[in-house]
Amino acid sequence: MKVAIVGGGLAGIAAAYTLLGDPDVTEVHLLEADGGYGGRASTDTTSIPGFAFDMGAQYIQDPTLNPLTQIAKDLGFETIEEEDEYMLRVERDGEWEDVATTDEEVAAVVKSIKTSYNLAKKKPNVVVAAKPRFDTQVEMFGHATSPYGPFTESAETWQYLAADRAREGPGDGSANLFVKRGIGTLVSAYGQLLPGLHRDRYKARFGTRVTSITHSDSGVTVAYANGSVAVDACIVTVPVSVLGSGAITFEPALPAAYKNALKALRLGSYKKLALQLRVAPADIEPGTNYYLIEAEPEGVWQYYRLPHNPLVLVAHAAGDFAAALDRMEDRDVYALFKANLKEAYDNSIYYSNGKAITNWSDDPSAGGAYSYTAFIGGGPDDPDALKARSDLGVPLGKLHFAGEATNLKCYGTLQAAYFEGVRAARAILA
Repeated sequence: MKVAIVGGGLAGIAAAYTLLGDPDVTEVHLLEADGGYGGRASTDTTSIPGFAFDMGAQYIQDPTLNPLTQIAKDLGFETIEEEDEYMLRVERDGEWEDVATTDEEVAAVVKSIKTSYNLAKKKPNVVVAAKPRFDTQVEMFGHATSPYGPFTESAETWQYLAADRAREGPGDGSANLFVKRGIGTLVSAYGQLLPGLHRDRYKARFGTRVTSITHSDSGVTVAYANGSVAVDACIVTVPVSVLGSGAITFEPALPAAYKNALKALRLGSYKKLALQLRVAPADIEPGTNYYLIEAEPEGVWQYYRLPHNPLVLVAHAAGDFAAALDRMEDRDVYALFKANLKEAYDNSIYYSNGKAITNWSDDPSAGGAYSYTAFIGGGPDDPDALKARSDLGVPLGKLHFAGEATNLKCYGTLQAAYFEGVRAARAILA
């Protein structure tokens, strides 16, 4: 049996390992548009010397449940537990101070969002919470620190379905693990083992952007710019935003259920930047996550220093704020963040030359950060949008779709990508 895998992220890598574990699979062809393994798990190791800047996935979540924990051990990658202190950087009467995220007024906003979510999740087609006016710092901080807010979902509470979030499985309660050399580096290293383990049966083509897939009951033909490969089955693991854009054409065209799924499943926005520091700022404690309001474009920054690399300041933005930043020039985003910090810390932060930034919205191989199920119309009981993840995961003859977006229990995560790659491969083997 011959199988093609479109996409070299963790879903594609996991699918390849699973397929190649069966001797009846004679050929596995992996086609990846970019230059290497990893997909949205990508680490920049050059922009800031000595610092692994994870551009996509940030850490190993739910480490007792996550296959990457054992993979990291097997490959000799050191991990470090995340510290989870959180503070708000607030201006009051012309003075700046750090306030706990449990501040009474902010906590009231967080509670109101949870109350809305608990009501909304009872119906299949209701967003988590209505869009607020955001005319106070309290409202902005409340939405940013809410576990249902953009830093968790990459979308705003008024954009995604509560019932989708309600299907998520419980985590393991363990601290997240940073990968010291970068989680993207780990995923890439895991993929790079494949040729040596299965040299005669495995072939990877990088810099190969698939343009069309022709599928029938007898097999699948995957075409790219200067060639094609004919196989017995195919697993497509590229992000749903790429599929939804029509970058890959299907012959025959995908049925209505799959088209609906690609309408509802979207990638939210998440932006990261990192700045090398010349001097360690005393007011930004390593291991503490801080939140700071941005006035224009309107949003909230989350930023921190890592205990294992305290001379780097990392900042995150999410949801509509991140989308607005992605439309700006990189130099203007750096300048915006620095100007805000200058005011919030009385010009006491000094930078070196190293810097790094992401823009997943403009990446043709991604088109965004990670998936959410969008409200696409209909009444509260309309089932169509909520069916998107499960519908896309149903095999279409010899054609299979897999990735974090087809997972119900932990979508938006690397472990979801791994689990779905294995699921699709097992379906083919069965």
